[in-house]
Amino acid sequence: MNQLIELRDLWIATHQRDLVKGVNVDIFPEQVTALCGPSGSGKSLTARAMMSVLDVSPGLQGGRLRYPTIDANKDWFADVVGKGMSAQQKLLKQTRHLRGHFVTYSPQSASSALNPGRTIGRQMEMAIARRSNPPTSLSRELLRILGQVGLDRASVGALPSELSGGMCQRAALAIAIAPNPQLVIADEPETGLDPVLRRAVIELLVKVVRQNGAGLVLISHHEDTVERIADAVVRLQPHLSEAK
Repeated sequence: MNQLIELRDLWIATHQRDLVKGVNVDIFPEQVTALCGPSGSGKSLTARAMMSVLDVSPGLQGGRLRYPTIDANKDWFADVVGKGMSAQQKLLKQTRHLRGHFVTYSPQSASSALNPGRTIGRQMEMAIARRSNPPTSLSRELLRILGQVGLDRASVGALPSELSGGMCQRAALAIAIAPNPQLVIADEPETGLDPVLRRAVIELLVKVVRQNGAGLVLISHHEDTVERIADAVVRLQPHLSEAK
């Protein structure tokens, strides 16, 4: 099975303390990898590092990052470790084309993360435009994706404020899978949902991502969810010691 991400010995620090240290993650297609840990343990920071998004000063102090399906030998962190913000910003520019194409990110609280001034259909169109091979019929593709996540035709013309919390989560998932990414990162998609709806949204997320042949990184602090759906679990703990 082709590996999507190989992250080794990730170490990110501020001038005062370590934020993440010694983290290893392997991501594969059609598998769910959960990032777990209490608030402040660096779950979202680790996920962002997997997307080559590093914006902490001085930032990356150690680690290796490979995208084997893109280049099995290239370590994207090789020229960044210990070189501060300028090197991190350079990496951000070099990998811009990968975000929204190779990997997509679905943030917490979809109702506030979705663009309030654009319809769901328009936001999906913008995501589909990132594909290397656009569909022959955009309208048919919009309806196909909406059907995958359980939304009807009317959602195309709806603004986020016109949808319920659960529908917004489904819309965020539709936008995340629209570019046909190899990897989807979902940052606590259960936020703000009741237990019944939370279970339904997570199961839909896993089903749709696997149907599309992609890998899924799920950031969560719900142990019941993780135990039920994760193929692999990476547990993080807060680092309270000073950086050295």
